Amino acid sequence: MKKLNVILLALMMFTSLGAFAEKVAQDNGPVQAIQTAIVKLNQLTTTAYSPRMLNFFVEKEIAPLFDFNHIANEVLLVTNNRLGEEETRFFVNSLKSNMMTTLLARLSQVNSTSFQFISARPIMGGSIAVQLKVNRYTSFGGIYLDLLFHQNKDKQWQVFDIVLNNDSLINYYQKMVLIKVRRYGIYGMLDRL
Repeated sequence: MKKLNVILLALMMFTSLGAFAEKVAQDNGPVQAIQTAIVKLNQLTTTAYSPRMLNFFVEKEIAPLFDFNHIANEVLLVTNNRLGEEETRFFVNSLKSNMMTTLLARLSQVNSTSFQFISARPIMGGSIAVQLKVNRYTSFGGIYLDLLFHQNKDKQWQVFDIVLNNDSLINYYQKMVLIKVRRYGIYGMLDRL
């Protein structure tokens, strides 16, 4: 009987510790996501990587910070067209590839850039805007960058937009997609993204 009580007590403690750990993880969700994003972006810009390692790091560490499905859905709102599941997946992957390639190209042009946390503020819809200063990017100091975080369908905090000089990444892609759809049609746009 004592063994059963010990086993039940251990099981209760294990269950309560698991519930406590889950609660702590939920409480620190946006804070944890913001800290992780800043650390990984700083790792990307301050560590010397070979091209192969850099691509691997971006794919495994930087890309998961972004909610590409949400970004793609927002971008496609301007087309007034519904894409099938396969076309949407293709568009999401093209957008992801385009964004990560651009990020790598921009960051490889500068030496020893670092990201400094400035502020975080709530915005409409339960999202969070995080302002970062990009140090040593330009000769006259730094520039400011806003990362917009939201909770995705899986309740994970991810970046869904980047704002630089009041120009949103989603707005940029919406304009680009709209021009390409008018010129080439929806499927022509998919080929030319």
